[in-house]
Amino acid sequence: MSNLNLDNIKLKAFRGVFTLTFRRLILKVIDTVGVIILARALTQDIFGIFGIISFVVFTFLSFFSDIGFGAALIQKKEELTNDDTRTTFTIQQCLVTFLLLVAWIFAPAISNWYNLGEQGMWLIRVLSVSLFVTSFKTIPSILLERELKFEMLIIPEILETLVYNGIAVYMALHNYGVWSLVIAILVRTVVGSVALNMIKPWKIGWSYSKKSAHALLHFGIPYQLNSVLALIKDNVAPTLIAFWYGPAAVAYVNLAQNIASRPMEIINIVSRVMFPAYSRLQHDTERLKRWIEKSVSFMAYLYMPAITGLLITARPILEYLYADKSAKWLPSLPTLLLFLAGAYPIIVTTTYTNALYALGKPKVVLALMTLYTSLTWVLGVPLIAKFGFVGIAMAGFIITYLTFPIVIYQMNKVVRIETWSSLQKPLLASLIMGIITFLLNSFITHSLLTLVVTALAGMVIYILAIYLLDGPRLKSEFSNWFALIGHRNKV
Repeated sequence: MSNLNLDNIKLKAFRGVFTLTFRRLILKVIDTVGVIILARALTQDIFGIFGIISFVVFTFLSFFSDIGFGAALIQKKEELTNDDTRTTFTIQQCLVTFLLLVAWIFAPAISNWYNLGEQGMWLIRVLSVSLFVTSFKTIPSILLERELKFEMLIIPEILETLVYNGIAVYMALHNYGVWSLVIAILVRTVVGSVALNMIKPWKIGWSYSKKSAHALLHFGIPYQLNSVLALIKDNVAPTLIAFWYGPAAVAYVNLAQNIASRPMEIINIVSRVMFPAYSRLQHDTERLKRWIEKSVSFMAYLYMPAITGLLITARPILEYLYADKSAKWLPSLPTLLLFLAGAYPIIVTTTYTNALYALGKPKVVLALMTLYTSLTWVLGVPLIAKFGFVGIAMAGFIITYLTFPIVIYQMNKVVRIETWSSLQKPLLASLIMGIITFLLNSFITHSLLTLVVTALAGMVIYILAIYLLDGPRLKSEFSNWFALIGHRNKV
């Protein structure tokens, strides 16, 4: 691969990371304002009904609306052909049409199962239409991601968010109840599909190529099976807690997972950018090795202090952010601490599984996910039975560290990565910050103000620590990036 092409990939990846970060911040602000207004306008029952139907339609049915063709198109080494895109589009159209029919036929039974009545039936039917509309977004989105043009995805995604929140808030304030959320999602999907196809036009067509389908299925099916296993692992197991310990236990677990997963946004952003970037570099083992190591190091510098900071401030966060100086959410604390303590290896495991996908090894990732899911059930059920809902966090903690060396081993069979060298300085800097902030936290009276002060002090200590430990190298890295940007802007 030429230096020019490599520089181009570097530039696009760099821009992609910052573009996605910028986008996430904007979307979070818009969504936060919308949720505040909706939470005031709608009742808990309405949110509960919407939660049920959105789980049925989006969390469950959407898993079967794609058999991994999207990821297969992004990962493909060669240039995409019309046969590839049209075959993918045709198969997905067939799948979503079938799922739409399934949703409409079984909507009465699903509604009766959850005691939602006739309204629930029509809510499911209307919301399922969005699955069909979403299929028109797939190809243009994939084409942009393959080209690492993530900045062009900002406009439709911001537009979708504005449309959804605008319609949902307007209808909620005019007493449309749960229909406010359903109609808003449907309109959002239509707007997003139109916008994406305008930004990245492609020749929509229905055709089928046996050759393309076979090649894409080879990668896509193991990829999608992995997603189904993730659904079983992450969504089904926690719901069993409700049968033994009631809905409050589910709420405690969900809150702990929500807080612990916040730093995952960093990994999700980098992973989304790096998946197509790794795919473009899969023929150059040495450069790929350096990129993976730099990705792990970059994420570790951002992710590890966030996890460490949450560990130190977990209790005051539950008392002063999620409650008004009360113990309302404190039963979540042991679960939250275990989720956080078990989150450190995720930097490595997520990056390596992402790289294995990009290198055309979906069956390896499928085997890893099968192992992880099996262990979740084997360990999770008895631990939940003995220790209550905290047992699911205990299982996750044990499994994460058991599977950590296995993931490293599988990665090194393909490309040998210096894992420890990428982690040691960010980990040491986070440890220094953690010890000092823990001591500070032990000598202060907790309040919302002291929580903010502790967080700011932790940031300052961490920045000083990484400057002392790795300042010259990081300065050199940033200089290279900015030089690259300057060079490309002159071209």
